[in-house]
Amino acid sequence: MEYKILLVDDEADIHELMSLFLEMDEEHTFIMDSAEDGKAGVEMYDKLSNEGRKPDIVLMDLRMPVMDGVEATGQILKSDPGANIYLFTAYTKTEVEVDALEAGAKGTLNKSTDWNQTVGAIGTILDPS
Repeated sequence: MEYKILLVDDEADIHELMSLFLEMDEEHTFIMDSAEDGKAGVEMYDKLSNEGRKPDIVLMDLRMPVMDGVEATGQILKSDPGANIYLFTAYTKTEVEVDALEAGAKGTLNKSTDWNQTVGAIGTILDPS
């Protein structure tokens, strides 16, 4: 099965690592698009959706310049209430995580976890069977 991912994160290394680990997954095929901050993430989500390439999941960092993950989550969900947004952050168990979950994010993937576990969790979210 092929899945579309939008990674919204201000760290270039995170984009590179995620891409490498997604490619190593033998059970799923992932197509990843990237945005470097929340504002670019909102714009990219709209662009992909308008092109018929709506992401199956958005991985949203919380602390970014220009627009943080809480605001970006809210804006994406305002335009598409069915968006599948998960926080991708090291700031778990914090007030900002709670704010993003209250804004409509469906859950949190911890950046500090083993990357293979993260990719496994993404696969389980997208293909729970």
